[in-house]
Amino acid sequence: MLNGAKVYPGQRYTVSCRRVIASGNCTGSDILIGNGVLRNFTCNEFPVCKVEQGGFLVLDFGIELSGGVRIVTDFMLSCSVRLRFGESVTEACSEPNGDHAIHDVILTLPQLASTDFGNTGFRFVRLDVLKGDLALVNVCAMAEMHNYPQLGYFKSSDPRLDQIFNTAVHTVSLCIQDYIIDGVKRDRLLWGGDMHPEIMAILPVFGAIEPIERTLEQLCFHTRKGKFINDHVSYTLWILKVIYDLWLHSGSEDLLDKYKEFIIENTDRYLAMIAPDGTVTFDGHAFLDWPSSENPVETRAGVHGLLYMALTASSNMYEHWQLDNCRITEALQRLKKQVPHPGTNKSAAALQHLAGLADRSDVLENEPFKRISTFLGGYVLNAREPAAALELVKTYWGGMLDMHATSFWEDFDLAWCQGDPVKLDEMPEAGRKNIHADFGGYCYQGLRHSLCHGWAAGPVSWCMQNILGIKVLSGGCRKIAFQPDLCGLEFAEGAFATPYGPIKVKLRAESEPVITVPDGIEIVQM
Repeated sequence: MLNGAKVYPGQRYTVSCRRVIASGNCTGSDILIGNGVLRNFTCNEFPVCKVEQGGFLVLDFGIELSGGVRIVTDFMLSCSVRLRFGESVTEACSEPNGDHAIHDVILTLPQLASTDFGNTGFRFVRLDVLKGDLALVNVCAMAEMHNYPQLGYFKSSDPRLDQIFNTAVHTVSLCIQDYIIDGVKRDRLLWGGDMHPEIMAILPVFGAIEPIERTLEQLCFHTRKGKFINDHVSYTLWILKVIYDLWLHSGSEDLLDKYKEFIIENTDRYLAMIAPDGTVTFDGHAFLDWPSSENPVETRAGVHGLLYMALTASSNMYEHWQLDNCRITEALQRLKKQVPHPGTNKSAAALQHLAGLADRSDVLENEPFKRISTFLGGYVLNAREPAAALELVKTYWGGMLDMHATSFWEDFDLAWCQGDPVKLDEMPEAGRKNIHADFGGYCYQGLRHSLCHGWAAGPVSWCMQNILGIKVLSGGCRKIAFQPDLCGLEFAEGAFATPYGPIKVKLRAESEPVITVPDGIEIVQM
């Protein structure tokens, strides 16, 4: 190892082509399916796929991946190809957006070579031969994934729910890289607010892994002085929640000590925004989520709930440090005096509901499958009654599966599925709406839309907290609330990662729940 080099605990693995979706001026494309050849050599007996100049291949690797491809060539003259990556077939066959990663490139391929290219999120690849004739021994994906063991899991009597849970885990797993990034195709960035729903899925499944704290350090100590994290007044609030929830799970005193000055400084900054009558003047851009961004009243209602939650977290950390938290307690009381109504905004209603500021069941239950965002959908789930939330999980997140998704998206609306649009793994068809190209809004219109966004993993924490019934009450998971609810399922079981080892739960209809806990953890029956 080079002196001073930092080790990223990831691994590179190969994924063979699962399906040739389309081809032109091509022979032998079937040899690519399940092909495990990674390098060529002279006098080999490998079969060859030949693609003439002007020909093409569209390949499906079966699941959303992070990484690139390896193109293994045979004897041939120099050949130029256009290589396109896509989270949908339509994206790979169109003009992929170039933000944050290269998704569309022209390469010159030499003979008898293994050429690696790509660092993006994708499932589909299109190769067009621009010059010369291409002789392929293989095209495989070279994917990257962290190697943290999966300590937590969930399974039940409902295969659709299990598929949703596992897809959510896969989604957030792809976003665990050297840091916790937002998406693997676009927004390969560090976003403080987006990080909270990600860690709420990561902690019970993988534990307090290093990239969480590394991301915190980058955001907290390298944001320009005087700025809020990501220039959003709400995102520093989310980071206060991230620090607190990471401490609840890990129990790390070093973590709290490291961010003590940051917590105190920003807590004071937010306290100054709260007037004696409880009204709040946000000193900066108050962002909730994209679907609510055009309604400042509803946005501020949601951030009001988030402010209450973040200051509650600060108050608990002050108490742990044995610092005077009277100013925070008084501010929390003032915030209860002026609780703005969230209108029809379910995200805002959920945050107020979870904060204990108001019962917003009427908003949450009105047209329950509409006005949901994947970013804050997990909070909407946790604010609803468990049985109703289960239906939302299966209908809303299940709606993406019905479009043949293998990871969950930056945003989604069930209305997009009406009229049988072209699904992710289908070739685009003139005159037929396309689930990727024809929908989306704000910053995620059309093919710019990210189809793997870690913030969409809300069902993971919901299943852990509401079906398995596990909720952390004190630092280091030393005290756990246990209140399971099968929500009409015949059975459910799973494990929840803690610093002491996993908590294991088995639930059966008409039977007493069984919970097994490591030494050092106290269970509080709710």
